[in-house]
Amino acid sequence: MKTHLDDVDIQILKTLQSNGRITNADLAKLVDLSAPSVLQRVRALEKAGLIRGFHAHLDAERLGLRVTAMVQITLALHQEQPIERFRKAVQLYPEILECFHVSGDFDFLLKVVVPDMKSYEVFIREKLSRIKGIQQIRSNFVIATNKHTSQLPF
Repeated sequence: MKTHLDDVDIQILKTLQSNGRITNADLAKLVDLSAPSVLQRVRALEKAGLIRGFHAHLDAERLGLRVTAMVQITLALHQEQPIERFRKAVQLYPEILECFHVSGDFDFLLKVVVPDMKSYEVFIREKLSRIKGIQQIRSNFVIATNKHTSQLPF
């Protein structure tokens, strides 16, 4: 398993981050190695957990998911069992794209996408609010996305 990244590994990671569809042959040319060597390095980076997978970035709005909400959750109790119960429960709902356990005025921050406000109301009423242990739910709606990236700055 890789523990040290050399310049070639970093170049491979940066390239794959911006172009996950690049062919192994083109990646090999870019980093000036043979295709089998690059493939071996990519597999080692995957095995080490540095590459978690390859995904298509979809356009939520064009797919009919026009409402994005950042939802602040405060739990009634800050003990291991209620926290774990909440963590497991959010895994069940595909509307929740991201869940962050945070410090500050609330406990969790969720990124939720739904088709419209009616769908959001149903999501809150029939799903989220039924998770045992929630004290407060506060919603903030995204007006515009000025920057969206999954590329890490290294």
